[in-house]
Amino acid sequence: MRKKTFVSLALMLSVIMLVFTSVPAFASGVPTDKYTYSLTGEAGSQSKKIDIEEYDDNQQFRDILAEQNYKIVLVKEGAEIKFTPKEKMPAVVNYYLEDGSYGGALSWTIDGSEQSVSDVGANKTATVKLYKRYGGFTCDLYYVFSFGEGGKSTSLIYKVSDDSSASSSDSAAESASKPEEPTTKPTEPTIKPVVKPLVTATAKASVSKVVIDGKQVPFEAYNINNSNYFKLRDIAMAVNGTAKSFEVGFDNENNAISLTSDEAYTAQGGELAVSSNPKDKKATLSTSKVFLDDEEIQLTAYTIGGNNYFKLRDLADALGITITFDAKTNTIGIVTSAQSN
Repeated sequence: MRKKTFVSLALMLSVIMLVFTSVPAFASGVPTDKYTYSLTGEAGSQSKKIDIEEYDDNQQFRDILAEQNYKIVLVKEGAEIKFTPKEKMPAVVNYYLEDGSYGGALSWTIDGSEQSVSDVGANKTATVKLYKRYGGFTCDLYYVFSFGEGGKSTSLIYKVSDDSSASSSDSAAESASKPEEPTTKPTEPTIKPVVKPLVTATAKASVSKVVIDGKQVPFEAYNINNSNYFKLRDIAMAVNGTAKSFEVGFDNENNAISLTSDEAYTAQGGELAVSSNPKDKKATLSTSKVFLDDEEIQLTAYTIGGNNYFKLRDLADALGITITFDAKTNTIGIVTSAQSN
């Protein structure tokens, strides 16, 4: 009788340990009975903390790093996250560059189709794969899986390991033990290749909320290759009357768009219109030249449904507008106040 009791308790203990090790112990915001989670391709952990510079574009990542006891899970190329909430729950995998600046959000695969959503339905299994290079970036990336909301949220950080077979952590510490090879000539700086945008792409309806100077504004925006694109005249209308107002003109003969800063925008009609159920659309790389205050500038833009949609961060940088992003609420912030510069 004692032997049977011992086996039963051992079985129960193993089940309990499985539940509590499904997500690292430091990630305790969302109760483990509210979801199931699995990760394939785990290769260890990185003990060295992430240290990034402080600037506006990486505030969200710095907030995550400021939390106590975070750690980085090292994974192999193509590692897969699988997440199933017991009830509908916010869940997003964002990626950040080495300097902490925001890169974008990955799309979930749910019911066999790729979906750009920030919530996963009850008992729906969402999967996503992690790669060392993604979104056209040539540097290493940090992936942050955040789920839950408010005080009950969890964030996990992943990085694709340089050595997929490594079971530990600090590849830097391992390399430090190796003798340094003599250098015969100075190392030349690596020149990163220019990543050209796709000529044609599928524009998926963006699910991000937009807040301008503290007020939520509805937009019909699109996500292409994990970057948000906004209709040029929608942005012009939305910031009209602020310190970042700009006029939009079009020279049909020369296929040229002109932007004039510090001028009121002249409405054409139809700005900020939002469809009840936006559909995915075909996007074609725009061939229009763009001039800001009579000087030609390079901005990534696509023609979608006969209108020009610009990569929001490119447009904001050109006009001196501050962009923020809150990954937990999937909210884009647009700040037009003069103090933002």
